[in-house]
Amino acid sequence: MMYWRVSWRYLTRNKLRSFFTILSILIGISSIFAVVSTVETAKKMTMERLKLYTGNADYSIQSSSHTFSGSVLDDIQQDSNVKAAIGVIHKQARFDLGGPENLAQTRLRITGLSSLRSELLTLEAVSGNLANEGIILPQTTAGLWKKNAGDLVRLQLPTGNMEVPVAAIVKDTPLLEGPSSWDEASSKSWRALAPLQTVQQWYSLTGQVQEIRIKLNDTAEEQSALASIGNKISDPSVFMEKIVLDEKQTNQLEELYLMLYAIGGLSMIISAFILYNTLYVSVVERKNEIAVMKTVGFIPSQIKKLFLCEVLILSLLGLIFGIPLGLGLASLMQKGLFHSFQANISYSPEFAIALPITIILGLCIPLAAAHIPVAYASKIDVIATLKQVPAQKKEKTTYRVVAGIVLLFGVFLNSIVSLLFLLAGVTLLFPFILSLFTRFFKRIGFMGYEGKIASNNILRTLNRSANMSVILAFVICLGLFVSSIFASMETSIESEVNHSFGGNLQLSTETPLTPEKLNAIQQFEGIHGVTAYKEKEVLWSGDKKTNRFTIISANPDWYQKHPLFYDPQRKNTDLLQLLKAHPNGVLLGDYAFREWGGKAGDPIRIIRNNVPTELIVLGKVSTSQYGGYTAFMEESHFDKLFPETNAYKGLITVADRAAETSVKDFLLNTFPFDLERVQTLSEELEKQKRALPGVKSLFNGLLMISIAVVGIGILNTLIMNVMNRMREIGVMRAVAFTSGQVITSIVSESVVMGICGTLMGTLLGIAMTYVNALTMQDTAASFVISIDTLLLSTFSGLLISLLAAVVPAQKAARYKLGQALKHD
Repeated sequence: MMYWRVSWRYLTRNKLRSFFTILSILIGISSIFAVVSTVETAKKMTMERLKLYTGNADYSIQSSSHTFSGSVLDDIQQDSNVKAAIGVIHKQARFDLGGPENLAQTRLRITGLSSLRSELLTLEAVSGNLANEGIILPQTTAGLWKKNAGDLVRLQLPTGNMEVPVAAIVKDTPLLEGPSSWDEASSKSWRALAPLQTVQQWYSLTGQVQEIRIKLNDTAEEQSALASIGNKISDPSVFMEKIVLDEKQTNQLEELYLMLYAIGGLSMIISAFILYNTLYVSVVERKNEIAVMKTVGFIPSQIKKLFLCEVLILSLLGLIFGIPLGLGLASLMQKGLFHSFQANISYSPEFAIALPITIILGLCIPLAAAHIPVAYASKIDVIATLKQVPAQKKEKTTYRVVAGIVLLFGVFLNSIVSLLFLLAGVTLLFPFILSLFTRFFKRIGFMGYEGKIASNNILRTLNRSANMSVILAFVICLGLFVSSIFASMETSIESEVNHSFGGNLQLSTETPLTPEKLNAIQQFEGIHGVTAYKEKEVLWSGDKKTNRFTIISANPDWYQKHPLFYDPQRKNTDLLQLLKAHPNGVLLGDYAFREWGGKAGDPIRIIRNNVPTELIVLGKVSTSQYGGYTAFMEESHFDKLFPETNAYKGLITVADRAAETSVKDFLLNTFPFDLERVQTLSEELEKQKRALPGVKSLFNGLLMISIAVVGIGILNTLIMNVMNRMREIGVMRAVAFTSGQVITSIVSESVVMGICGTLMGTLLGIAMTYVNALTMQDTAASFVISIDTLLLSTFSGLLISLLAAVVPAQKAARYKLGQALKHD
């Protein structure tokens, strides 16, 4: 108990210093809590959405003929191995609300379900009754349509126009995820549910289903259950596949998560530096006190315990106030992130992992930062301290400069690790760099005589000042680096989509694209060419688990001019010849290649009709299809591997880019009940870029928090410097130094640190961006510097340096002359 009391008394004796140290720790804790919570919430929500969409089903039965007899569903439901089964069919319709909606905004995909109360569904009614006749709308759609349960909706169906009541309105769910605004409806269909028999009747598909989803009994033996179900399927076109939830199909945000962790962790590291500085100064101030304690019997471990109690008090206070602040920050970050991706589904914040991680880091990082000062305190020489023998400083500057220069040569490594060498080298060199800057400002007479005094003070506490200046440099560097990544993404998105969209329009249909349909499309004025291509979702085996991606057929004639993939290093004709020369060869999209983890020439194992098959990976290509999580195979080889697959996707080119909208309207009019999706090149570009501004704002907000923590660190450093020099300031005041001159000297000290940190951060950010562009063989990594971010970072760095000097400068100016002269 004695240790806690002594520690608490010392902290309360230095209220201002302790307050700003706790403030920096709690901001760091709140940042890391918010980041971990946001990442875990995003991961959890992605997996939950996949589970909700499939209804936690284990297997899916489908047909290469699009639909098959619903009698299979009746037989399967009688199987003792089956816990639940549901028949599904998707069809297209149009609706008329009597408003100004354009043709593209009135597409409605109706999903027919054999049961609306199956355990494979999660439908929570907000109003109405699921058993009522009519269609079921999600809450967001009903709000935008301004419809309530019982209202009528005019539908255009193959059997004619009819008014259908809204049976019920349910909470938003992935199965019914439609547009979140009328603008988004131009490129995305609305969704609704209806009983399977009703949809079969509307589309003259009596007794037909498109898919059957199955959940096995928990006690069922899987192989025997599959054999039993397989015996009930006599149609050779019908096949069964295992449902694998692969979040990478919808969530490719690992790089985003990594950057969030980097910026959130930076705030925690900055707070650790501030604590290190505070504790080190505390030890130096209390050397006599520690020496006296040792003379009365305190041993080194007890001295360590005393200072560790101080650290724990600061850490615990930071946790107590930082976690509630983190809850609010996490809520803001999650709303901003999900709004950027236009996710209109409800979610619950995830704190189960964030809370223990934050508590562990909130205790361990400060304790780690305190290791060196605490060890120094325990080793203080009693005799030398009490006799005030000047300490002999070991000259380590030369070794540090040499080590820093050696590490800088690591940038020539052709690897992402070169960035770490660059940062480590600059860190070691920073005291030397700050010394050069300070001497330069001193020589040119920066801020006059007050600036000269400020320069002398920085040189006297060089390491302490360099610590905060280098952290400011790293924050600005990270800001420039992240902004360059976003700028590169904006540039690469346009380039990637233009090079891999396959034409001017992409379309998907509910039924196979037959030659008759293609001929009908070709006849429309303005269409230059049209082709169909095939896709097949397959399972592939990774090192840890089974995953799922899509293999796309590649028509050599069409892809020569309008490819769905490209390689900046190779001609498209060479890629197509490579595919044609290897019957079992595939080209992986860049994201799929990275997830696979092999190298060109290695085999990748896929599962086709429950039979493992090995394909040879011929290389990596860039593509906008499925976010790069896909593979490409030459068309004739694709047909041999998947002979039962039909073409449901099409590509269209137009003679004039301005004709894209008119061609889209033509398609919507010609195939109102078959067209699942039609997307123009312009719409795809807009869609790909839509999330960037929101995510960029999120990162800028985190960077501003980090810069604010740096400001607290500079402020705390200046306060400690001022308190250590109070007698010196008193002497200056006694020889006619004015309060204004004292303030100017302290402000100059902060500005010099700020200018050095800002300039070095800018140069380091540019260097990191350039090195990253050289080492990363990726079209998304290019050397682009955002001028707006450059100006904002420079302004923020200088502003925070000025603001940080206000409190210590005023404190020094207001200190009474008599007290200052008596200060020990």
